[in-house]
Amino acid sequence: MFPMKTLNQLFEDSVLSYTENTLILEKRTDKYETFSYREIRKEVHRFAAGLLSLGIQKGDRIALFSEGRKDWVISELGILYAGAVNVPLSVRLAEPSELKFRLEHSGSRMIITSLNQSKKLESLKNQISCLEKIILLDPKDSYDEKELFFGNICSRGDELLDKSNEIFEERWLSVKPGDFANICYTSGTTADPKGILLTHRNYYVNVKQARSLMPVPEWYTTLLILPWDHAFAHTCGIYTVISAGASLASVQLGSTPMETLKNIPVNIKEIRPVFLLSVPALAKNFRKNIEKGIRDKGLIIEKLFRHALRIAYKYNGTGWDRGKGSGKLWKPILWLYDKILFRKIRENFGGRLKFFIGGGALLDIELQKFFYALLLDEIKIVNEAHVEKSAISLVKMFQILTGKVSAFITVFHLVIQ
Repeated sequence: MFPMKTLNQLFEDSVLSYTENTLILEKRTDKYETFSYREIRKEVHRFAAGLLSLGIQKGDRIALFSEGRKDWVISELGILYAGAVNVPLSVRLAEPSELKFRLEHSGSRMIITSLNQSKKLESLKNQISCLEKIILLDPKDSYDEKELFFGNICSRGDELLDKSNEIFEERWLSVKPGDFANICYTSGTTADPKGILLTHRNYYVNVKQARSLMPVPEWYTTLLILPWDHAFAHTCGIYTVISAGASLASVQLGSTPMETLKNIPVNIKEIRPVFLLSVPALAKNFRKNIEKGIRDKGLIIEKLFRHALRIAYKYNGTGWDRGKGSGKLWKPILWLYDKILFRKIRENFGGRLKFFIGGGALLDIELQKFFYALLLDEIKIVNEAHVEKSAISLVKMFQILTGKVSAFITVFHLVIQ
């Protein structure tokens, strides 16, 4: 059994081991900028110290309401270093009542938000008695008495680190593995949302057990296309990456959610991810866009593609019997179709993709067969019916990724072994 650590210690260990590796790639203009583990650590310390200067106490709750970006990671780690608890909120929350319930129920003293999402708080900020401050990640022309700019808090942190660094060191080192790290809320579709309390130990065990089954080289990169507060993305896309010294990229933000979605195909080509995390809705969009691209090339290409899919389905069988029995007779023609069609489609995913991991809900069997046909041997497809915040869940997922499948397989619909 490995010794338990906090997420703070996990991050510090990774900074020590992978100091100049790129941790985050972010595109705010015409190209991606890279930020090393060392650079992110400096900003985390500055922000955490700034929170201490504002009077944040150990165990306080701070909500985080933003699109995925570099400052999302800095904000969460800054909250944790301050000994506080992050309450990550989905940017899909649109109704004021949804936000109000979560902020009041969690007792959040502050909320960190992007300028786009802050508009949803306008009618609420004076209705929530526990909410003292709104921290804006983006600058604006003027601020009211409840608003603070993220950059100014970091400047306050510089002052505390210069004059009283021991206060900061004492606080972040006082955090224990059993302390709460997050309160993650359920969707609340059938009743009031439930706040799930997750400790540093929950995350740390997830990461350690997952990596014991799937090596993640430090050169691995992912484009994190899921909402970063999502249980799946949060654990597998952020902390597993950090623990390995690997890199994560954010999707370029557009002026609207639809514009952001349209940036995903472009960003995939730019980042050339080694693995992607997806949910059924995104997988459906991928298929829809692939099929549209095929139709746009004309009727002959579309007919070839449909025939290629039928051949691939026959060859692949149900996955475990791929290429066996009479199915092996289709291998030569499938090889040809791969050269002229499927490989070109894979190039749209950057050419380095090894793992396409689906979670959150069951991926429809037709979608599984479709992607299995396109990706062939080069990529492992994993489908998990539901990703929970438990060590065993991630262990199961990575057992499948590496082919180390045990009795746990019964809760999954496996496409590729």
